Amino acid sequence: MKRILVMCCFALLFSCGKKQSPDVSFYYWKTAFRLSAAEKEILSKNEVSKLYVRYFDVALVDNKPFPIAPVRFVENPKNYRIVPVVFIKNEVFLSRDISLEKLAGHVLQLIRQIDQANTIQNTEIQIDCDWSLNSRDNFMEFLRILKKKYPKTISATIRLHQVKYFKETKVPPVDYGVLMFYNMGKLGDGESNSIYDPAIAKRYLPSLKEYPLKLKVALPVFSWIVHTRNHKIVNLISKIEMEKFSHNLNFEPTGDNVLRVKENTLCEGFFFKEGDQLKAEKITPEDLHEMSRLLKANLSQKPDEIIYYDLDNNNIKRIQDEYFFKANSANF
Repeated sequence: MKRILVMCCFALLFSCGKKQSPDVSFYYWKTAFRLSAAEKEILSKNEVSKLYVRYFDVALVDNKPFPIAPVRFVENPKNYRIVPVVFIKNEVFLSRDISLEKLAGHVLQLIRQIDQANTIQNTEIQIDCDWSLNSRDNFMEFLRILKKKYPKTISATIRLHQVKYFKETKVPPVDYGVLMFYNMGKLGDGESNSIYDPAIAKRYLPSLKEYPLKLKVALPVFSWIVHTRNHKIVNLISKIEMEKFSHNLNFEPTGDNVLRVKENTLCEGFFFKEGDQLKAEKITPEDLHEMSRLLKANLSQKPDEIIYYDLDNNNIKRIQDEYFFKANSANF
């Protein structure tokens, strides 16, 4: 009997000491919610139970906050815990005429309407805004008002510059933040990858240990094509692979993942002028492993969740290992 008790104690100690990997979840950033068979399979194999769904954007229309493109649920997400995400443009909090009380009320009202129409229950909402020093005070006050009206969990997205200079940008009064570990480079026709640039990332990483708000981590699995004209950004083309253009004779390769437009043309619903440049930027599994290692070495505490942006057939098909996301979370 004593031997059995000793063995049980060892087993208990081992299980308590075992480091649990962060949960895996995804952002869903489309205007219509409908999961493909491939998306469902990825969610199943990586044991995903939570989705952060973009519900709507808020922008200024006639100088008043207005909801843009609310999500439409083509199928009910009954098998997943849904966290509504509202993207609010920085311009909204720069407006002098804004009523933060009304804005908070309207945001919650529309979230509830979408929830009720689709029999969704939630205990958390997330606000996504790349606030600036000029909009900071309005944004922070908006979150305080929102918290009074919604006494459940509220999270906010955090950019790297808002971490490094948090004494100036302030820390959102929310339950936790989500570090958006991407879009850190300069957009343009240069050689660097604006989605992930390790040299730029390393300038900000040491500040993570000092950031006073609990953080989860968002990692990129998306790609886009940077369309430039005379070295200026014309468009960011997402959800389309570079092969759609490279197979067209009006586009000629001038380097790795770079195409030049030979003559004015229409392709995939976009207009291109002679001399325009297309540069494909993407994230590889090796990039994600490197990001995870860098974050593990610099975060003050291990995140309890890794959120991948975003769930889409075009994004997940570049990941050959169907169990990749769960395995990568173990790197933390």
